[in-house]
Parts: sequence; structure tokens; C-alpha cells
Amino acid sequence: MKTVSKLKYTWDLETLLSGKNLEVLYQRWINKQKEIIKLYASFDLNFNNFKKWIFCDEEYEVLSNRLFNYISNNHSEDQKEAKWIAWLQKLNNDSSNFAVLLSDFSQRIIKNKIKIQEYLKQSSIAEYQREYDLIFKTEPHILQDGEQKVLTTMGIINDGFSTIFTTLKDTEIKIDDAISSKNQKIALKTVADVMKNLKNDDRQVRKSTWVNFNKAHHNYENTFTQTLYYNYLMLNTSSRLHKFKDYVDATAFADEIDSSLITNLYKNAEIFKTSCQQYNKVYATFLKKKLHLKSLEPWDKNLTIAKNDVKFSIEQTKDIILKAFQPLGNEYIDIVKKAFSERWISWLSKPGKQQGAYSIGGTKGLSKYYISMNFENSIRSVSTIAHELGHSLNSYYIGKKQKVYQGVSIFYAEIPSIVNEMLLFYYLLDKYSNNEEFTKLVLDELISNSFSTISRQIVFSNTEYVLNQHINNSQPFTKENIKKVYYEMLDKYCGIEKEMASKLKKEPYSYSLSTILRIPHFYAGNFYVYKYAIGQIVATLVADKLYHGDKQMLKKYFTFLSSGSSLSPMDTIKLLGIDLKDPKIYLQVKKVIDRWIKQLSNLK
Repeated sequence: MKTVSKLKYTWDLETLLSGKNLEVLYQRWINKQKEIIKLYASFDLNFNNFKKWIFCDEEYEVLSNRLFNYISNNHSEDQKEAKWIAWLQKLNNDSSNFAVLLSDFSQRIIKNKIKIQEYLKQSSIAEYQREYDLIFKTEPHILQDGEQKVLTTMGIINDGFSTIFTTLKDTEIKIDDAISSKNQKIALKTVADVMKNLKNDDRQVRKSTWVNFNKAHHNYENTFTQTLYYNYLMLNTSSRLHKFKDYVDATAFADEIDSSLITNLYKNAEIFKTSCQQYNKVYATFLKKKLHLKSLEPWDKNLTIAKNDVKFSIEQTKDIILKAFQPLGNEYIDIVKKAFSERWISWLSKPGKQQGAYSIGGTKGLSKYYISMNFENSIRSVSTIAHELGHSLNSYYIGKKQKVYQGVSIFYAEIPSIVNEMLLFYYLLDKYSNNEEFTKLVLDELISNSFSTISRQIVFSNTEYVLNQHINNSQPFTKENIKKVYYEMLDKYCGIEKEMASKLKKEPYSYSLSTILRIPHFYAGNFYVYKYAIGQIVATLVADKLYHGDKQMLKKYFTFLSSGSSLSPMDTIKLLGIDLKDPKIYLQVKKVIDRWIKQLSNLK
């Protein structure tokens, strides 16, 4: 009975195999590669060949999605399991070899531009026009055939820095045990253990957890610094070979934006500093009163300001989610019920499991949109599943509406997930309106999430932006310089109190500046984290209107959810009636956040 009970909290990955075993699916994938290679010799000679190529490529993408998701998701369940490490290496190696054989694809498309534009006028493939327009757009950045093949061949190492970082962070770095006030040892094996013990009632447990976690990463500063340096060096070198200014410029081009939008975002985000400082004062007042302290330390600041933390079971979480999403309508609710009943979700934490949470990418051809998380019975876990369901249901609606453009640009990918989080919090504020302590808890989570996703991510992004300039300008790329830039950005966007500024100059407080070296997205090569801020800014406006019953926004929102990659990222966001270039947008968001802070400060 116990096994059956736990089974519903694991995901059903076997659906990806469609009744076959992994070896059979892998061989089908290899056979499809061979078919594509055979077609590749003459795909651009005439319309019929081109059409066959397109549809064969679609079939290959679906097979790839099933295979990659099966192997990578199994690996995320136990990252030390040799079987899945071997499968991932095999998959990456065969994928890389296949990519090399097709490395001159863009060149051939561009060379045959006029002919292919004529092919795309045929109704049977006309919907692929945008896909090829994006290739035509790259013409100024395409290399000669031989050069491109060399770079593609070397592409197998592109993910190496990210893999090294993840391996180091998740499996090599060991965190010393926390020590209680009674001198008892508490093991810190996972990040989940760390987060749990940062909320411990025993202040000594919190302190030793905070110190040991930050020290563990501080001890590897040199390794992180060198990994990041060579990662940026490779990314910038590759980008310049493709005639981009640097890798930030290359990623902006891929997102169909001008890089000036990024710097404009940095400038507009400065207005949130005063709101952030005001929230920190309100939070500190409540927490000091609760803990009977005259001053707070960093290891105190993961505690809730409510007198009693509230715990939620997985079943309670499901019920709350279904009620919170009511503003999105019955169809949306029914799909969430499918996610729960059809086991889309791996809920439980365990040793070796990938930390954090995610909703899968590469979903074309799939019937389940899987989610991995590490549930810990907290309001944050409830928020996490709401967040990841936003991604998964976005994938569902795209798959329902789009035949071709089922991708999601990371530029706007966070909007649906943050909308879900905010609808959750609004629901909880209504449900527990007579419970002042729980209202504190919810408001604190709502406000702190907003600053974590806007101000904190802008701190990270602007730091990364400046560090990348250091590479471009041949400036020293040292751990000292990295932490100096990080400190300056913290003060610029969040504000650093004088007392903390003094503390950060000495141990153990200085260990926390190593935080900037353990941001996973810095090693992924996609200049990503500022897009979290965009997601929070847009989602704040959208969710506020949805919650208040704006039917026009609801209609716009489902158009947005279903659009996939059929439009440019900026045009996709404009479907919501929001223009990121307009400074008024940021002022509107500030007003919403300030309203929450005032509501919190009015509580006792």
C-alpha cells in the first residue's frame, strides 16, 4: 500500500517510450538520422525533396524529444547513476556527430534563398515561412562551409562548462554538518537540507548552516572563477567569429532584440531600489519583534515573519492550486487535474536528485509535460509547483494551437509561471484574510519573490554583463574583481546598509559574496537571467488584471499562451498589450509592489 501511495508522487516517464524499450527507441532515432542524411544530399534540388525534408525533420524532432526527455529526466532523478550518465554521454556524442554532418545547412538555405522562398509559397509548407526567414536573417553571420564544420565539430564541448559547474556544485562540493546549540550534528547533503535548516528555530543551526553552505562554495572560488573565465572566453570567441560584437550581442540577435533593450531594463530597474529598501525595513521590524532580537544576521533572513509557519501536504497543495487558478477558467483547471492524475510530476526529494525544480523543454509530440521538484511541505513548495505548472500548461496550449512553432523563447518563458504564482498568492490572501499571521506569511512571500526575481536577477545579470565586458577589454578576471562588481550591483539595485557593508569585509560574512560564482545560468551560454526580471514585470501586470476580472486581459493571455514561437519575443509580449520599452510599465509595477508593502506594514 505504501508503494502505491508513493507511486502517485513519481512521474510516468514510460509513456515516452510508447510501449517500447529504450534501446528500440534509440535505434529508431538513429535510423531517422540515417534517413535525414540520405535526404540531405538533395533536399534543396526541387520542391518535392524539400517538402520530404521538412516532414522528415519534424518526425526526427519528435523522436528526439521523447528520447532526450526520457534519458535526461531519469538522470535528474539520480545524477550519480552510472547508467544514465553513460546514456547521456552516448546521446550527446551521437547528436554532435549528426550535427556535424548537417553543419552547412544554413549556408545551403541561404545559397538557395530565392528557390526556397518560391517553395515556401506552396500552401502545404507555407506555415514554415518564419522558420526559414530566421535562417535568412543570419546571412551576415554565416561562416564559410569549412569554418562552420570545424565550429560545429567542436560544439560537443559547448556544454562542457555547464556540466563541470553542475557536477562540481551538486556532487563534488561537500557542506560541513550544521551544529545545534546542544552541539548536535545535522547533515547538510542537499540544497533542500540547507533551506530547511535556514528556517530552524535554533539560531545556532541557522548560523552554522549559512556559514558552512557559503564557505563550501567560497572554498572553490578559484575553480568557479577559472571555469567562468574560459566559458566566457569561448562564448565571446565563437560569437566574434560569427561577426557579432560579443556573446551578449549574439544572444540578443537570437532573441530578435537590440541589446539596448537590456541596458534600458537595467536603467529602469533602478526605480525598485527604494521599494526594496522599504520592504527590508518592514520585514526587519516584524522579524526582530518575533525573535526578540535587537539586530538581524544574514542567517536569520530566511525565516518567515509570521509567528507560525504553515505546512502543506501534497494533497492540500493540489486542492489549493485548483482553487487558485479559477480566474483562468475551467479548461485550464481540467488540464491541471490531468497533470496530477496522469503523473506528470516528480514531487519528492531524495539523495542524488537534481536540486530545484523544472518543467521540461522539447515538448513537440509529447502528451505529458513533465515537472521535477523537491517538495518540502512549505508555502514555497506550493508556489514552486504553481510556477512549474505555468510552464507545463504553456507547453500544452502551444501544442494544441501550433503545428510548427512549438518552441518557447526564454525571453518570455517565465511569464506564465509567475502569473500562476501571483494568482496563488492572491487566492491565499483572500482565503486567509481573517488570519493576520498567515496574511503576513503570504504577503512576505509575494513581495520577496518579486524582489528576488526583479532586483536580484538584475543584480546577477548586470554583474554578468560587466564581467563579460572585462573579458572583451582584457581586464583582469579575478575572484576579487568579480565579487567587487557583485557588491556594487547589490548596492545599486537593492541597497546595502552601512552595518552590513562593514560586515561584508570580513569572514564569515564575506563568504556570501561567492554567491555570484554559483549562478547556473552564467555557465549555460544564453545570457538569461535578466529575462526572469522581464517575466516578473510583465506577469505582475497581467496577474493583477486577471485576478480583478479583466476579461480583455484573459482573452489576450490565452492568445499569448498559445502563440509559441510563431512571433518574435517582443511581439509575443505585445499580445498582452505591454511594451517593455515604455518606462511607464515599470512605474505601474512599482505601484503594485508598493501597495503590497503598505498592506504588510499595516499589519500588527
